[in-house]
Amino acid sequence: MLGAFLLAGCSADTDQRTESFEFTGARLDVVNSNANMPVTTSDQAGGEEIVVTVHTETLVKSANTPAWSLDGTSLNLGTPCGDGIIGYCEGSFSIVVPAGTEVYVNGAAATTR
Repeated sequence: MLGAFLLAGCSADTDQRTESFEFTGARLDVVNSNANMPVTTSDQAGGEEIVVTVHTETLVKSANTPAWSLDGTSLNLGTPCGDGIIGYCEGSFSIVVPAGTEVYVNGAAATTR
């Protein structure tokens, strides 16, 4: 109860980080280790890269710079929200892929808009 009282007077911080990767494959397998952070995908005409953006909102703690990597056709998303007990952190990922790319998130087909 005291923690909720202490957090009530704080305002949330928002952050956005973006990174891009060259990509020429027909299928992208996204590995998202944080099931609480949704992934949305969209495609772009004429591009040959993947653009990953993470949006975070934190309270009393700071978001970490996620460790992202592309290994062949597998994109590994690191989480910007650490394991701390105090504070609040939530976020979401947006991934833009080249037009025609099939996207799977943790093995399930993703709907690309």
